[in-house]
Amino acid sequence: MPELAAAHYTHQRLLHHPRAVTAWTAARAITTRWYDHQQHLTHRWHTRLTQLITDSPRLATTSNASPALLARDLVTYPETVALARTLAVLPNQTRHTTNDALRLIAHRLRLPRLAPNTNDPLHAFLTHTRH
Repeated sequence: MPELAAAHYTHQRLLHHPRAVTAWTAARAITTRWYDHQQHLTHRWHTRLTQLITDSPRLATTSNASPALLARDLVTYPETVALARTLAVLPNQTRHTTNDALRLIAHRLRLPRLAPNTNDPLHAFLTHTRH
């Protein structure tokens, strides 16, 4: 899958950013929550999971765990990297609003818009860690 290779390259570059660890940790928690709660990127991730199972049939028969759980990190990896990269470079200045950040993140994730509810970890990250 070409998007996985491209994400790996971007991830390697991200590691040199001073806020990489914080951004990666937050992005991984956010995309894991979205995946588990089937929010925002469900169709894209389901398509990628189906392709992974098609390419690696053993994924569906190897263990008692579901392929959706076993492959979660791989399925969400491109979006986790894109989100981490975006979170790492968001300005900390208060003149940039949460809505500005959401528009940028939606653009980077190739979504028409992104409107997380107040319980969404992305909303918490944007409202509590950028000041």
